[in-house]
Amino acid sequence: MKSTTIPLGIFVALLCVLTVIIGPSASLAQHVHPSTPNGAPTVGAPAVAFDLKSLDGKLLNLETFHGKPLVLNFFASWCDPCRDEMPLINELASQGKKDGYSVLGVAVEDSRAAVSEFAKESQLAFPIALDLNNTVKRAYRIFGPPATFFIDGQGVLRDVVLGPVTRERALEALKKSGVISRN
Repeated sequence: MKSTTIPLGIFVALLCVLTVIIGPSASLAQHVHPSTPNGAPTVGAPAVAFDLKSLDGKLLNLETFHGKPLVLNFFASWCDPCRDEMPLINELASQGKKDGYSVLGVAVEDSRAAVSEFAKESQLAFPIALDLNNTVKRAYRIFGPPATFFIDGQGVLRDVVLGPVTRERALEALKKSGVISRN
């Protein structure tokens, strides 16, 4: 009996066509609410709203944190600079419980399994949202992790750090977000 196989090139082309026809797999768990005409985040303007699911299945969005400043950190488990800054982000999360602000990690360009393992291995002390189809990453105009956005309690973007954040830069951004730092 002769086996018939589809050449790899034709298979990839068919897959691309199906992706265009069907579209990306966006769902309520991954939704962006544009807040500016071009959707780009701007310091001094409302942060781009979103709906994402956390590792434990809870819906997380800007409203979840309304009334408290928010440190929104985009990261990936495979990203070495992200891994390097994670102890600082964890420290910020611990300090935030005392100082009245929250930290939310948004995993991008990653799988649920890899992020779960990374969160466990790094003992992350803050909620992790999964941006599985990179909808929120694109809305925040991030080309790659890490990136950290500092949002005040009214949902206004106050500062942005593209690339690894340092302790000094984080403290400066927290002050801009209305957080009185004890450090």
